Amino acid sequence: MNRSGIYLLLGGLLLAFAAEAQTDSVERRPGIYFPQAPKPGQWRRSMGVTFTVAPPELTEELRISIPAADFNIQRGLGRHLYLVGRVQSQLVQSSGTIGIRYALPLSKRFFVSVGDDMNGWYGFLKIKNVFDSYAVGLQNYPNVSIGFRPASDLQYTLKAEAILDLYYRSAAGGLDVEQRGSSRNGYAFTFVLEQPYYHKRHVSVGIRAAYTRFNWQFWALYSTFDKRLFYPELLFNFIH
Repeated sequence: MNRSGIYLLLGGLLLAFAAEAQTDSVERRPGIYFPQAPKPGQWRRSMGVTFTVAPPELTEELRISIPAADFNIQRGLGRHLYLVGRVQSQLVQSSGTIGIRYALPLSKRFFVSVGDDMNGWYGFLKIKNVFDSYAVGLQNYPNVSIGFRPASDLQYTLKAEAILDLYYRSAAGGLDVEQRGSSRNGYAFTFVLEQPYYHKRHVSVGIRAAYTRFNWQFWALYSTFDKRLFYPELLFNFIH
């Protein structure tokens, strides 16, 4: 694992172990981003949409906002341990993520979690006799989340994650490019509000700010920039 990812995980583990003395009597509330484990055996689900805006360096005067269907699922494994999964899909590209979290309450209002996610993505563009290309990739996201619950029905989450590239391959016509090995792509911060909105149903609303050399949703632009660019992303999900 890249050094920045190791530091991020170690920092999260220190926060988690420092909170071990806290009791687990704090009430669990519906949430996908908030760092609190579901009860053992319990499922959490959400569905919604994200909108990611292309950096002006890639599209110049044209501003492109790409929507994606967004599905999340979680499964409680123990008092503090749980699995997470996520699928994002568009017409010509999709992404799947699976990971694990360890979450602890620091107090009745503050919570913390540390985790690691593996992400695989693919995309294709095919127009008969005109264009034929595809790309696949594998990434790793070590992450730490801090949650704040000022009221029983209101939850704020700040999540930090390193973005590490593990594998990339693309083909267009007769050109085939393949890259192997871990490399530091960038990092991202996500801020999310989760609260009830109607008949005890809950919603997640937030923004993710990624600063990376590559974003899978824009693979078809074949960026030649060897520098990190800013990718803002809006998040909206209904929690079931």
